[in-house]
Amino acid sequence: MATSKTKKPAPATSPAEAPVVSTTTTLDALARELGPADGAFAARTYAGIPEEDLVAEGTRIDSQSLIDDVPQFVASARRILGSLSGAQRSKVRMPEALLPLLVAEAGRLQAMKRSHDVAATEIAGARAALEVQGRSAMRDGIAERDLCYDGLRNALGPRRMARVDAIVGRADSPENLARGLEALAAFIDETRRADPQDAQILEDYDVGAECAAALRTTAQRVRGTASVQITAGRRVTQRALDLQDGRVAIVIEKILRAFRAARRVDGTILVPELNKAAWMFETRSGSSGKKAQPGGSGAPVGNASAPEETPSLGADG
Repeated sequence: MATSKTKKPAPATSPAEAPVVSTTTTLDALARELGPADGAFAARTYAGIPEEDLVAEGTRIDSQSLIDDVPQFVASARRILGSLSGAQRSKVRMPEALLPLLVAEAGRLQAMKRSHDVAATEIAGARAALEVQGRSAMRDGIAERDLCYDGLRNALGPRRMARVDAIVGRADSPENLARGLEALAAFIDETRRADPQDAQILEDYDVGAECAAALRTTAQRVRGTASVQITAGRRVTQRALDLQDGRVAIVIEKILRAFRAARRVDGTILVPELNKAAWMFETRSGSSGKKAQPGGSGAPVGNASAPEETPSLGADG
């Protein structure tokens, strides 16, 4: 009689990797569940950390990576904590106020990022519109100059255009075009005053007083459009965004350090998962893995120092 062979169990997942479960957790939902952050605890958490250090920390990571990772990271930490016995929980030496603080800081980062991105979009749109206006003003100025030039040539004849050629200049920049238009207007006014017959023939060809006034108005438009500075008013600066990135990263590191320390004592305790921001913390908080590299595989962060033979908890925690 044939005997059935016993199948080998499937290899366990990485012992340091918290089981991945499908979730729709959001920062807003977590904030409602966990409640507001403790302000006094937050002050103690960041006390003694220079602002420049937080900014430097924040420049290492993209804001959106932190925003995307924090909800799952916090949900994972809560799931792991809920699966621990009292004795195991005592090994994760992390105040309960730390998770609400992380959610609050990440929520603030999300709001700042939105404001920063909206302002950047508005500035880009305003600059594009201004460039269109500038090109339009340049085209109008050149067209008006050329019409005036040909009108003057018809009125005064080619021999008297040498001076006009010298004063008109080039139109290679808004300022040079504006100066040329003003110089042309000054020439018209001077010619009209010098000789009544010239004044009349200039009017005959529509390059008289009204033409000179129009040239000056166009010159002001050309120069004015070029001088407009785009400002977005009160907006979130990149430094402020980097500072908030640093605040979020510091709290994540504290949480990871607490879980990793507990895992070194009890290998069945899992470590909360990160995805996009995992590379930033792979060699920190007590981990002894390879050197962190940005833009890595995106695998959840683990703890390379944990013994490989230690089995992980099941997917149900």
